[in-house]
Order: sequence, then structure tokens, then C-alpha cells
Amino acid sequence: MKLQIRFAHLRERAALIEMQWRASLVWDEYRDALLANPDAIDIPVEQFRNRQVRVAGHGDRPIGFSAVTALDAEICELDGLFVEPAHWRKGIGGALIEDAARLARRRKFRRMQVTANPRAEGFYAKLHFIKYAVAATRFGSASRMHRILN
Repeated sequence: MKLQIRFAHLRERAALIEMQWRASLVWDEYRDALLANPDAIDIPVEQFRNRQVRVAGHGDRPIGFSAVTALDAEICELDGLFVEPAHWRKGIGGALIEDAARLARRRKFRRMQVTANPRAEGFYAKLHFIKYAVAATRFGSASRMHRILN
């Protein structure tokens, strides 16, 4: 079945947050900190209302999602990218990134930024993101990366 990407519905919020938990708790080094800070896992209702969340799936079954927010008139932020762990390494994350880039270009953004944990930096680099800074997050340092949207 072909992967479909569409705007998320608010009624899917709880299921997508659960997916974010499953994907985030896979890594031992983040588990304790995430469980101690459950507020770190969320998708704001406004992101659904503003059509900033996209869902990838087969039919009505979501298996991944992305969230993109505007930072200013030219720069957007990939605020979230999560795929069900059972579907990792099948191109779903890359498809969501390309979908986000296409929509961002259509909305006249010139650059997409992301804060990438050390495990994700290589993934983003393969998708044309370039590291430009290191950011301090509540869970440690992370790479700030960006992709020019031509």
C-alpha cells in the first residue's frame, strides 16, 4: 500500500502523542529524563488548528508525523518528526521531511531549521540539513541544523 501524507486531525492528537512516546522511549539514554519530565512530550492543539501537523500512514492508520512552525516570514522550524519504531528505516521520516520542505517552499519559507539530538544528526544530514550551531536543551546539548529551501 502506498504511503499517504495528509494534514492531521485534532481527534488524532492523543494517538500521535502516544506514538511520540513510543519513538522517544526507544533510546535508553533519554528514557529516565523523559519519564521524569512528561511535559516534554506534547503536540500543542494550536499546531493542529493551524494545519502545522502532517501525518504519514496507510489509510487511516498513522505511522509517522511531522510538525512545522513558523519562526519568522522566511524561516520555519521542524518542531517534531516521529515515526513508529516498527516502521523505522523504511523512508517514512524522509518522506515526511520532503513533504514538509515542499509545503514550506509553497508558503514562501527560505530555510527550515531543526534541533537534532545526537542520534538524529546523521539522518538530517542525509536530507540536506547542515549543522550551524550547538544548542543547550533541557536534556543536554543538541545540534542546530538547517536546510535551504530552493
